Amino acid sequence: MSPFKINYNHVDVNDIMKQIKEQDSIQQRNAMKSFIKTILIQLMRPFRPLIRILIRESYQDLMAETNDRLKHLEQTGGDERTKEYVKLLYGLSHNIVVELTKLKIEVEDLRVKLSILEKDFESFKKRERALERHVFK
Repeated sequence: MSPFKINYNHVDVNDIMKQIKEQDSIQQRNAMKSFIKTILIQLMRPFRPLIRILIRESYQDLMAETNDRLKHLEQTGGDERTKEYVKLLYGLSHNIVVELTKLKIEVEDLRVKLSILEKDFESFKKRERALERHVFK
């Protein structure tokens, strides 16, 4: 079924062309939206681990528990508060090291994939040259 409305009793070329242009503009807008969405997803890719950390429920529970402990220590005061801050800083540094290690592994994986793609690209170039030589003899 055609997306255009055509009156076959009275064919109006201007009206048909107007409908085609509108359809093209709609397709161009959809293509632009898709392109922008793709670009935004690619720009967000490096921040994916950070986003995972921020939306993870376990971290939110841990933060709530930590805030409760700190409020309790503020009321009691003393050396316990300092010790609790040291524990929190140690836990934070440990989590940062874990995430950085994950990111380093991911970077190495991406480098390996890139080198494989580069080798494939080179082999495709060689194949293309060989086919061109064979075809244009």
